[in-house]
Order: sequence, then C-alpha cells, then structure tokens
Amino acid sequence: MDKRVDYIFQPKGLDENGLPVKKLLFGIGRLEVKETDFETVDVPFDILGSQVTDKASGFTGMAVQFIRHINGCFHVGIQPEGIVERTKLPISLCEFDLRQCTGEKIAELSGSELAQSKRDRPSPASGTFVHALPSCVTDSVSRS
Repeated sequence: MDKRVDYIFQPKGLDENGLPVKKLLFGIGRLEVKETDFETVDVPFDILGSQVTDKASGFTGMAVQFIRHINGCFHVGIQPEGIVERTKLPISLCEFDLRQCTGEKIAELSGSELAQSKRDRPSPASGTFVHALPSCVTDSVSRS
C-alpha cells in the first residue's frame, strides 16, 4: 500500500524436488535501469485499502498489494482480519486474479470484456502467502 515497487524474477527450471526454482526479489534500488526500461502502467491504487472478495472462493479482506505479471495480468493481495485460533497466526494473505474479484472500487467487466482480457492477458495461478513461525517460536500445535 506504500506504492513501493519490487521486481520478482522467476528463473526457468525446476529444483531437485520438481518445484519451480526459487524466485528472486529485487527492489528498484538494486537494479540498474534506464528511463526507457519502463512502460506506463495504469495501476488502480484506489482499490488498495478497500474490502474485496474473490468471487470463486468467497475469501474477503482488505486489498493490500498488487502483483502485475509480465503478461499484464493484475493480481490483488487480500488480507483478512483476524487470526487462526489453532496457530494464533494472522490469516494468510492470498492473491487472486483481480478480474475474479468484486468490491466497491473494482470495475466489473462485461462477459465479452472478461473473455477478451483473459485471452490477451492469461492469469498465472493465484496463491497463498504463508505466515511462517519465527525460529524462536516453538510450534507445539503441529507436533500434537
């Protein structure tokens, strides 16, 4: 929500477990860039801080971040209020394709606009960002 820009690069290939190689994350200050390296992108910042819902799952919370994939598809990070009783950790932030979300500040696309948008800018898979326990905390829940 602070309008900070980070770049995440996904190297090609799989690791020894058959999973994608870990992503590399860089802040703009760590990259050598020229003005011509940038494109103008209309980021819907007014959605950040508002309540949004993923239509497919019903997952609801505050829009706290955007992810713009290289093909132009926008995902929104949704953070619900509250904690998971069992672990006492915050409910995990999840990202969803912005086109499948609804909210007061989200402009809904018509059926034909949505179909065209998905053809032009297909969405990569959404995901959950897990809150890991700090190494100094004992996770007695997972051992029981």
